[in-house]
This record gives sequence, C-alpha cells and structure tokens, in this order.
Amino acid sequence: MNAISTIGVVGLGTIGSQELALWQRSGHQTVGYDISEDQVEAARDIIKANSGPAPRLTTRITDLNEADVLILCLPNLAPTGENSMAAFDHFSGDARALDEKERLWILASTLPIGFTRELAARLGDQGRLVAHAPERFDPGRGTELGEIPRVVGATSAEALNMTVELYKRAGVTTHPVDPVEVAEASKLLENSFRLVNIAFINEFAELCRRIGITAADVIDAAATKPFAFMAHQPGVGAGGTCIPTMPRYLLDAAKESGLKMPILQDAVTGNQQIIERVAEHLRGLLSASGISRGRVLVVGAAYKPNYPDARASAALAFAHGLAAHHSVLVYDPIVDAARFPKDIELVRAIPDERFDAVVIALKHRNTDIAALRKLSPILIDLVRGAVEVSESISTHK
Repeated sequence: MNAISTIGVVGLGTIGSQELALWQRSGHQTVGYDISEDQVEAARDIIKANSGPAPRLTTRITDLNEADVLILCLPNLAPTGENSMAAFDHFSGDARALDEKERLWILASTLPIGFTRELAARLGDQGRLVAHAPERFDPGRGTELGEIPRVVGATSAEALNMTVELYKRAGVTTHPVDPVEVAEASKLLENSFRLVNIAFINEFAELCRRIGITAADVIDAAATKPFAFMAHQPGVGAGGTCIPTMPRYLLDAAKESGLKMPILQDAVTGNQQIIERVAEHLRGLLSASGISRGRVLVVGAAYKPNYPDARASAALAFAHGLAAHHSVLVYDPIVDAARFPKDIELVRAIPDERFDAVVIALKHRNTDIAALRKLSPILIDLVRGAVEVSESISTHK
C-alpha cells in the first residue's frame, strides 16, 4: 500500500480517545469516529490538551475514507455486562460504505482467540492487512498510552511489519509475535493472571480480618522476599470492563477445546462472591450490638483509584448490595456524578454525621483515614484488609 498519511480511530471511549491522542501527539493527521455524539464530544475535551494536528472528529463513517490505517477500539461487552462482539459485527457491516482501498486494520480491543482472522475474512478484499495490538492502559496512574509496550500480532508478515513500524513512529515499544493468536491470548492471560491473584488476595484478606490481623501487614512482610512473590492488594473485588470479564474468553476457548480450567473458573466466581462475603461480615459485626439495619458510609465508588469512571465498579456494586439491607451513603470526591446512579446518595465531602459502620471500598489519593475513623466505632478498610472496632457499637446510638 502507499505511504500512510492519515490514521483513523474507530470508537472514542476511554481507549479510543487515548489512542487518538497518541497519534495526535506524534504529529499524524487523524480522524476519530464514533456512532455516539456524546463520545465524540468527550474525546474533543481530551485532545484539547495535546499538541499536534487537531483530529477530525465525526459520527459519519464515510469521513473515514481518507484514513490509510483504521484502529478499532470498539467495546467487547454488551450493555448488560456479558461478553459480546456485537460492536465489531455492527462496524464490519457499516464498513461496506467505505471506499474500497487497501488499508491497514489494527484491532486494539481485547479479543477472543481467533477473532482477528475471523474479522479479516469478513472484510474480504479489504482484509488483507489486519493486525492485533491489544491496548494496555492503566487509568488513574498518569501513564499515557504510548509509554506502555504493545504486543503486536498480525495475519501476515507484511501487516505485522507495517504495524510495528507504525507504532515506532509514535515512539511506542512493540513486541511482535507470530501467529496472531499469541497476541490475542497474551492479553487474556494478563487479565486472567490479575483476576486469579485478586480473587485469592481478597479471600486471604477476609481471613485476616476475621482473625484480627491486617492483610496489608502480611503482604508487606511477604514482599520482602526478592523472588517468587508478587504483591497484590485486597479490595472489594476486581471491577471495570476488563479484568473481571475478559477471562471468560479464555474459559470459552478452553470449553471449545474440551478442557476445564477450574482455577480460573473459581476466580471468576470468587470475584463475584467477594461483595456478599464482606456484607455478611458487616452484618455479623452490626448484629452483635442488635443492629439489623444500620447507617453505613461506603468510601469510594469509582472502579479504580484516582479515576472518575464508575462503569462496572466493584465498589459501586458493593454499595448497591449493602443498600438492600442498610441505609447507605457513598462518599467519593472525584467520581463522575453525571453518570452516577440516582438510587444511591452520593456526597463529595466527608459527611459531618455518625454512622454505624464505615467501609473503605476504594481509596483515592489523600483519602483522610483519620477523619473517617472518627465517624463510626467500626471501620472496615478493604484496601488494607483491616477491621477496626474502637468501642461498643451501641454507645453512640
């Protein structure tokens, strides 16, 4: 194909907006496309802060005709939370409206094993050059997309080389692999590794809370071993649209191969049970003083520390679960209030009232633990795996 002059990004959610900003900063001409006008406007706010040529943002698919490269950052979940490639199905149908010319297609979303080749076949003559470069982005830590190495696989050596050279232009380190299924499986392994360890450390933290020691102290002690240990921190479970959901694609692949993966399956199930285990522990602590329906402050509602997005948040799911049995107030100073559910009360500042219990589900920077400790005789810090009971619960009633 001819020299690459314009890069198109399809899907302007969290990852698509970051991908678009990466190519803008590298000085390329870019066009960003999404079917949602709201996503286009949100992306506009992100790219304002970047140097480089301003991207063209659009909801018209034909505006992608000028692009020599199309990077697909499409969702892989249904609105109800199930794994779904419907967005790719929809776009591959809409892509028939594009002018027929040879393009490089790069799939940046997390994919089931085998999907890259499947989509290439679906694209027909336009699918000669298809690559997979799964995104790695850690929102809330101040790390830009281009600072994280990318695994790259492709359906042909030509597409692989083109993709590696393209990302090199943006200063991105790449790790090329062959066949393309290695790239697909590597991202699923990364997510599954995290889920297994998060599920286990939360089980361990629950044990520590019940026997009266702090999980974080134990983890810090174990982490002094300079080999064969990787510290993971407890919490209210893995949230977001990636770690708790993408391992299902590995389970699907195992099922198709006639294989069972009980450890991974237990991690998926265990992650879903963490919320109920913590809620049960809290019920026990409150019932010891005759409280059946308490006033509970849940600290943190976003899905990650220092990031405002509450989509698929485990902390928010925990608050919802508690609200079925207790009067719940959520405190989070940075979560996106515009998208926060209306059935739970949210406050931005530490409230000036007493509670039967305070549960820290998630900590942003500068969370004032000392101030929270004063609000209740019970403080459950899920991030440290600790329970503090400072007085008889009934004394403040």
